[in-house]
Amino acid sequence: MSKKVPNLLLVLLCTLSLIHCKNSEETSDEDFMLIPRGSYYTDSFNDIVVYRDSDSNELMDGYYVVGDKFQKWEEFEVKKGILNGDYLVFHSNGEIFSHSIYKNGRLHGKNKVYHLNGAVKTEESYVNGKLYGTTLTYDENGALRTEAKIKNENVVESVTYDAIGEIQSQMFIRNSRKITQHVRAGKVYMESISSTYDNFEAMKFYNEDGSLKAFVRMLEDGEDAYLIELDENENEIKRINLKANPMEAQKFMQSLQTFAGLDTPEI
Repeated sequence: MSKKVPNLLLVLLCTLSLIHCKNSEETSDEDFMLIPRGSYYTDSFNDIVVYRDSDSNELMDGYYVVGDKFQKWEEFEVKKGILNGDYLVFHSNGEIFSHSIYKNGRLHGKNKVYHLNGAVKTEESYVNGKLYGTTLTYDENGALRTEAKIKNENVVESVTYDAIGEIQSQMFIRNSRKITQHVRAGKVYMESISSTYDNFEAMKFYNEDGSLKAFVRMLEDGEDAYLIELDENENEIKRINLKANPMEAQKFMQSLQTFAGLDTPEI
């Protein structure tokens, strides 16, 4: 990770960063090409981005540093116009903004984004352009804020933490339903539920002892919309027509808002 240095030393920084990124012991003028902004453009072929020289329209080839004697903005390596290897973008203060790795024009390996102070902001993994594994996000102080498990490029589990590491919410898939649990003081007080195959949308509210306070479903049926209260087995207890009885529905939702400490309804 680069360190902030006086502007007049940025050319030296380019050389030093190349030593780090290319893992070479020596760097010569032939190891990279320093080019100004606007000196290249991109097009695509078979969903692969291709880099071309703005003047000659020829495919670029080699390791490039985009910058001048005061600042640099990018570093990347292309082979016959296609990204291969490291691709770095920099903040205006010289710190790395993002560091990606490409193989034959597709993301392949760790992909990191950084805060302005140099701390890692997000970290994710790719194989041949496809997201997989675990994606992590951090705050500027380095505390883990979210953790998500990826399957078939979709988030199947996730956890969100507060600044002191306590769980705020967690999401998982159960019986083809996406369930997001909201946590307060270590206890689940509310769940958002949505189906992955039909239009089922609902929320559950829990008492301090973990017992069910209310199970509420929103259902649209043609021009009508209903607020439906269910029991633990999803049997209907009460149905409110929102068009015919808006005040009753509002009063019911306000009572749940107050119970959960919410400012606005989430259904």
